[in-house]
Amino acid sequence: MTFTLIAVDREHGLLGAATASRSLAVGNAVIAVDPAVGAVASQAWTNRRLRYQMLEAMADGASAQEAVDRLPGWDAEPGLRQVAALDLQGGIAAATGENTSGWAGHSVAGDHAVLGNLLVGRKVLDAMSRAFAAGLGIDGIDPRSSLGFAARLLAALDAGDRAGGDSRGRQSAAVVATWVTDEREHPPMLEVDLRSDDHEEPVAELVRLLRLQAERR
Repeated sequence: MTFTLIAVDREHGLLGAATASRSLAVGNAVIAVDPAVGAVASQAWTNRRLRYQMLEAMADGASAQEAVDRLPGWDAEPGLRQVAALDLQGGIAAATGENTSGWAGHSVAGDHAVLGNLLVGRKVLDAMSRAFAAGLGIDGIDPRSSLGFAARLLAALDAGDRAGGDSRGRQSAAVVATWVTDEREHPPMLEVDLRSDDHEEPVAELVRLLRLQAERR
């Protein structure tokens, strides 16, 4: 139902995630970022609690891979889940359950992970990875800033959308981005936290909102 990117810019100390779906308010259910811990995503037949469990595991010293590997101990139906985690020590991991609605899959690179289900095909994830690796952004927004990192995430999300995205269509999208910090805060302080919960062109709407935020800085 969803395609998602979690990513880090280790050079500039930036962390973020972006997601889109033919479901209402995807940003409320799928992604979570803790600036002192990392970024996570939980989707498919979504178990929202897995986001908290993965972040807490990493805060206690688990790697991203270890957090993902604990899924069967946290969830009675791991075959229905699709998750990803990124820690601040260089680890990134993802898993796609065998009962996740097709087409479903994931891909992990050195600084990001992409994952999706009910997509038109792998080309969606490939397009997202290529766009993120290319460092595409939005004219007029400093690419080294938190807003610039959010723009890069949205460029990847837009590339996935243009490649076909969710096979059912469009409805909602969300993006979060922030500077990495040393101390945890509750709730976490995020530089960018934008959602388009019900829109005909949700990714384009997020681009508009990000431009608006940049203008008001």
